[in-house]
Amino acid sequence: MHTFTRGVVGAVVALTSIVVVAGCSVPSTPTAEGSASTVPTGTPTPSATAASVDFGPAPDTAGRLACSTALPDDLVADLVPGLHAVDALTESAHIAGTEAFIPGAGGIVCARTNGVAPLDDHVPGRAGDPVFEAVRLSVLPDAQAALAELADATGGAEPLPCGASDAARVYCTADVAAGNAWVHLDSTRVQDSADATPEQAQRAFDALLSAVVEKVSGSPLGTASGGITGDDDSLTSCDAGNVNAVTTTELAVGPFVNSGTPPEAEDFARNRLGGDTCVFVRAEGSYPTADALFTQVPDAGWIVQRRLAAGLVSRGDRLDLDGLGARDAAWRTCDEDACTVDIVQDGDWTHYILFRRAAPDTSGAIERWVEASFSA
Repeated sequence: MHTFTRGVVGAVVALTSIVVVAGCSVPSTPTAEGSASTVPTGTPTPSATAASVDFGPAPDTAGRLACSTALPDDLVADLVPGLHAVDALTESAHIAGTEAFIPGAGGIVCARTNGVAPLDDHVPGRAGDPVFEAVRLSVLPDAQAALAELADATGGAEPLPCGASDAARVYCTADVAAGNAWVHLDSTRVQDSADATPEQAQRAFDALLSAVVEKVSGSPLGTASGGITGDDDSLTSCDAGNVNAVTTTELAVGPFVNSGTPPEAEDFARNRLGGDTCVFVRAEGSYPTADALFTQVPDAGWIVQRRLAAGLVSRGDRLDLDGLGARDAAWRTCDEDACTVDIVQDGDWTHYILFRRAAPDTSGAIERWVEASFSA
């Protein structure tokens, strides 16, 4: 039984960013449709404040490359028109804490989307919904050892060319060095015009990638060196027992966990921090759909503070959990798709997501799941 204790090295999730709403992430596996999401319930009220919680300090971002510089507007527009910048951590109703691993390790994550929920294995499509498009960049500094691990896993092959899916999307992705940093860049575009082809996308993607590499290489992200000598992408086991005790559908540990998929930058960033993550899925249709996710990110309570300020966490629905101190807190937030629980303990962030499709009594089910696993 995975106990989700603090400081445990996490299990890998091969999908780069499991962001579950409001268009913030790019999939690594094509699927059918994206879906829109609603603003969560729980309007902040003056009587239900979080003033006593110790959120911990936000990371020092001095010297980090700004996303507006790292992703030039004109080159992004050439690749996927009509996108705008989105901060997944502080602007999206439901997120996965994995988005915090690279920023917590001193890197950056930049997303440009069209405001539609992501096309990934976590949001089943609704007929007639707008379709997700995005460009996403992540940069992990001081990653020579990590890139060497990636090269070993992939045989040192060049990045795959842009391609098209059966769902009429064009996908491009690359993992390359920029100075001493690991750059991951990917894009998703709908094939809705004559120039939305893999061949056209490849030219635009290569131009954007070259610009990103140049910007990163000359920045502190690209020149940082010497602090990391033994990067680790190792996995920890996850167990679905606690979540299955509260769901009406049996879930299993995601097929991306403990598999032979190549390591991603998020895996190394997670282990640098001592973080943890698990994804639980049902095997339905052509692709598995994630119905529950768990993430723990040390020193990331500041993210919850910002999400509270943005009205994305329900201040009025605080949970009383064993193991929480006087300066800790837990909040439950629900909407029509899912419930989340955000826990701040000693400045660390623990995050649970449970989708309604797996547990119709989602509010009660996620509380029981958290109670069974958080302090175990």
